Amino acid sequence: MSATFDLEACREMLKLTPEEVRDRLKGGEVRERVQYEGIKGVTQYYNAEVFPGRVYVSDKRVEMVYVPQRALQDITAKEIKSLIKGRTKSLRSRAGKEYTHVVDADDGVAFSADKDEVVILEVFPPRSFKKYEEEIYEDPGEFIR
Repeated sequence: MSATFDLEACREMLKLTPEEVRDRLKGGEVRERVQYEGIKGVTQYYNAEVFPGRVYVSDKRVEMVYVPQRALQDITAKEIKSLIKGRTKSLRSRAGKEYTHVVDADDGVAFSADKDEVVILEVFPPRSFKKYEEEIYEDPGEFIR
């Protein structure tokens, strides 16, 4: 698998059991009892040689696949929007004041972009936008110049 973004590969990762994620990303970094935004007490698996993102797993399932900017350099916000259902809502992004966090919670995809440069991408089990705000999103607060 290449070290670049592939939405279907991220969605396939969501379908794996915690044991399958551990086996697939074997030999990489493992951090237990970590937090990703509002998701607490999960284990993070990361092996860039096998998969470009960090996978956050609870005891029961994959809760989040986080893809960092370095793996998103070859895709634009417009291209991501063409891959998702398109029922998006916008929130402030932790990436900075100039970025918008675009969320299609029903499709299980969110990303932060400034115009067309994507810097953060999240793939998660689909849920309502309200549940995304309650369970995952953490408002970064006001940015000060």
